Amino acid sequence: MTENRVNLYSLTDTITPWAVRAAATLGLADLIAAGTTTLDELAAATKANPDALHRLLRYLAVRGVFKETEPRVYALTEAAEFLKTDHPAAQRPWLDVDSMAGRIEGTFSSLTHSIRTGDAAYPVRYGIEFWDDLSTNPDRATSFGALMATHASYFDQVVQGYDWSTVNHVVDVGGGTGALLTEILKAQPHLRGTVVDLPGVVEQGRARFEAAGIADRAEVVSGSIFDPLPAGADVYILSNVLHDWNDSAAEKILQRAADAIGTTGKVLIVQILVKDENDNFPDDPARLMFITQMDLRLLSLMAGKARTWREYAELGEKAGLQVAGSTVIPTGQTLLSLRRG
Repeated sequence: MTENRVNLYSLTDTITPWAVRAAATLGLADLIAAGTTTLDELAAATKANPDALHRLLRYLAVRGVFKETEPRVYALTEAAEFLKTDHPAAQRPWLDVDSMAGRIEGTFSSLTHSIRTGDAAYPVRYGIEFWDDLSTNPDRATSFGALMATHASYFDQVVQGYDWSTVNHVVDVGGGTGALLTEILKAQPHLRGTVVDLPGVVEQGRARFEAAGIADRAEVVSGSIFDPLPAGADVYILSNVLHDWNDSAAEKILQRAADAIGTTGKVLIVQILVKDENDNFPDDPARLMFITQMDLRLLSLMAGKARTWREYAELGEKAGLQVAGSTVIPTGQTLLSLRRG
């Protein structure tokens, strides 16, 4: 009985997640790592109330996020290392409540609405649809684009996991700031590429392409993924795109890609799946927890959905496409290749 109560408390505690986010937003881990370790120094650097900051650090020290090495002097623990801006896991941007991430996380206070209705909670919480919010607020669009770029940890696996040898032109549909396309073009000098996304996000791709030295092979197209796509490319990538939409919208996006590929092109879906082609859940419990948690995030934000291999195959069939092959890369994403049936 006691054990059940402890587990339930751990599952329902709302203080710790927001306390960690407060520390991440204030940049405490970066400051401590750089030698700003006393309470007074940290309060001055973050423009925080010293007493309130002390209480935050005291609680997080009790939870093992920071440690108090002597009275009101702090050091990082292994957990706090993940809050540093330069940590390869890129967790800090997702915990910064002053960014789009904070607005996203705030949506979950209205999750019950999504469970009752099957509709997104974001407009209930903020009075505007998620994608409309981005399209009408450039700062939020920029912030969201930066969050999407943190997914770069799997990009090299996409590059390695697909055969690009017969591909000349690739279009990244809903490709944000062009982060994935940049990695593909850098690794495959024979390719040229196009990224398609909303104006507030995709225009950031120009500077990225220039910095990577691929601007002569990379094109930016501003537009909706529901509009006709640039036609005639060899591969149309949908990476972490279809899960943002319900079945009806996802089918329309796939239909646009199917219309663009002609008779010889392919659509490449890149997603972590709930179940594989044999109807199996992921073997890794952490991966299963991630994808089921992501599923609720997608539901809450935009009535999206994490899907199984079979569900993606069925969506493809409705757009006149059939599975040509699939590969699971080490980071857990499935590369699902579709072509005209």
